[in-house]
Amino acid sequence: MSRRNLGKYEVIDRIGRGGMAEVYRGYHAALDRYVAIKLLHSFLADDPEFKERFEREARSVAKLKHPNIVQVYDFEHDADSDSYYMVMEFINGPTLKDRLFDLGAAGSRLPVAEAVRIIKTAAHALAYAHERKMIHRDVKPANLMLDEDGRVVLTDFGIAKIVTGAHITASGGMIGTPAYMAPEQGLGQAGDERSDIYSLGVILYQLVTGRLPFDANTPLAIILKHVNEPLPLPRQFMPNFPADLEAVIWRALEKDPDARFQSAHEFAAALDALDMSGQLRLAAPSPNGPSAQESGRATPTEYQNGDTPILGPADLPLSNGTAPNRRVPRYARVVGTAALVIALVVTGRAALGRDGRASAPAATLSEVESPVAAATTAALNPTRTPPPTRTPSPTSSATPSATPSPTVSATPTPTQTSTVAPSPTHTVTPDLTSTAVFLMVQRATAATPTPNMARTLAACDLEYIVVAPDRHDRPPSPTDFANIRLIRANTDFEFEIVLRNTSTCVWPEGVRLSYSAALTENPNPSVDLTALIEACPDNLRPGLNFARQQQSNFFIKESVGITEDSPPLVFTGTAPRTFGCYYGVWELIYPNSSVRIGRPLVLTIRAWGGG
Repeated sequence: MSRRNLGKYEVIDRIGRGGMAEVYRGYHAALDRYVAIKLLHSFLADDPEFKERFEREARSVAKLKHPNIVQVYDFEHDADSDSYYMVMEFINGPTLKDRLFDLGAAGSRLPVAEAVRIIKTAAHALAYAHERKMIHRDVKPANLMLDEDGRVVLTDFGIAKIVTGAHITASGGMIGTPAYMAPEQGLGQAGDERSDIYSLGVILYQLVTGRLPFDANTPLAIILKHVNEPLPLPRQFMPNFPADLEAVIWRALEKDPDARFQSAHEFAAALDALDMSGQLRLAAPSPNGPSAQESGRATPTEYQNGDTPILGPADLPLSNGTAPNRRVPRYARVVGTAALVIALVVTGRAALGRDGRASAPAATLSEVESPVAAATTAALNPTRTPPPTRTPSPTSSATPSATPSPTVSATPTPTQTSTVAPSPTHTVTPDLTSTAVFLMVQRATAATPTPNMARTLAACDLEYIVVAPDRHDRPPSPTDFANIRLIRANTDFEFEIVLRNTSTCVWPEGVRLSYSAALTENPNPSVDLTALIEACPDNLRPGLNFARQQQSNFFIKESVGITEDSPPLVFTGTAPRTFGCYYGVWELIYPNSSVRIGRPLVLTIRAWGGG
């Protein structure tokens, strides 16, 4: 894009994009300072409460002053694009998501010590924010940056709340990114500090194993796995994985928030107790039973100051590599599953009109909206059933015991034991399903805010890259006659467009490349014309739809899997009658909606001859 100003800031170039905003590198001349400018999508301002919410949350975020939280300098409204923007410190370095992508491409992983350092630093940053009543709600690798000095910086505090508003969490919206979303968020609850801890635990798991704990082809399937499936332990994939680090990961990823670390400080302290290999620095012999080496699992340790256990035997995975059976109660899983399915149906049908068209604006968001959490929450409110206790590993005496291993509560003491009668093998479970589902249907079909399909599909983190044609945004040189986009004026042409799905979910059949007359005639900051202007400074013609007979849509007629290339779209066109460089702005649109995948696509040609 050509340089322009946003208030007192000069916009230089785009450095990132996401479902809710695009990020640009800017320059503040008076302070001689480079900044990052997060320009929120203009359609967000359609919410009448957005301005007040934006200003309130931006002020709160600007008060956070921590070396590992990005500093917010300013926030304002741009009248030209009708967009709100935040001005932040410029971090000269990649996101953790970029780092993971590069490592994956090279077939490697971060060293354990580096992974622990990153997560421990982020935990301290979260602890600082949590103490000031600020919950992130969308902790993920894309929101962690690594500057040129190795500093870990947490970004996008407050953005989820700015975009969604209080009504989302109050009425049962799910905020977050499914791959990193805590089970309670997946069930429609607002979540709290412990939800951030769970998300950070997922990132730790990914850093040290090179894979996500739960993955699937759709956001709903991922959420259901977080809610229902036991955690696959790292040693299942890496037999020599350090047991102590595995215990910390397991504790952070407990499905029950009460069983997790109860604060980010506690999570950081547990990581700080590990050495560079992921083993505990200080280990005490187990009061009864075999040693750590004999049992194959870690032993309890304590904080440096004395009396608060970080980990106890009940917190650790079993020595045979399986996970303790700590899962949400069965009725919660049934009700939660039903809620998610109904939410998906209701959201999809409400987002589409009677004619199958969506009225949502072309945009993406990194959160999901659902109208049924109130019923889900009500169904989950009965007295909590304690998680099953784990029978201790056999000792040399082989004497069975009904006394469970020590556990850590929200206010732990050095020793906590209680005698619990063994649970019967079979219990009679009240039939909550039909009642709960009926209530959820009633609630879901009652008067609720109209779901926004953009919010629903944003869970897919919709993105793409162009595989072909090469340098699609730069017209070929006048002498590059081998390039099929160098075309004789007033003649027909065709070339193939191949797109790679870099979203986090599969594209269904029917994704379309759609011409945008508005963006072609009046490009906004999301349209990057830099390469075009550099290649054709003198003969740049007004943008137009040069598809043959001004065809406005090209459809992908097959589904496209994650990281797969689309079948070629054969783009047919007719070159204008006058020589010069031409461009058109196209948008990749999700089927049966107006939700845009990624940023606009600039297609260019150069016509020669003519008059």
